[in-house]
Amino acid sequence: MNNTNKILGSALMLGSVCIATMERISVRISAAIVEAGYASGGNAREMVSLNDNGPGLLVYFLFFVGFILLVSGFPGSISRKQR
Repeated sequence: MNNTNKILGSALMLGSVCIATMERISVRISAAIVEAGYASGGNAREMVSLNDNGPGLLVYFLFFVGFILLVSGFPGSISRKQR
């Protein structure tokens, strides 16, 4: 069970980082498309203010759960004393 917790915790932590990265990239790309004039029909360049509020609660939740699983995957001194 320890190895499963380590693998699952690492996967959740990496997954949350990937979700946050994809979210930031999509915000930047969509703003760049509008600024380039492509989405506005080729009119003059339009300056767009980025509304980048940071990652949502799902990213923090997945990272927290992944961290808890990763830490629980390593045996501590309590389990050694019980054996």
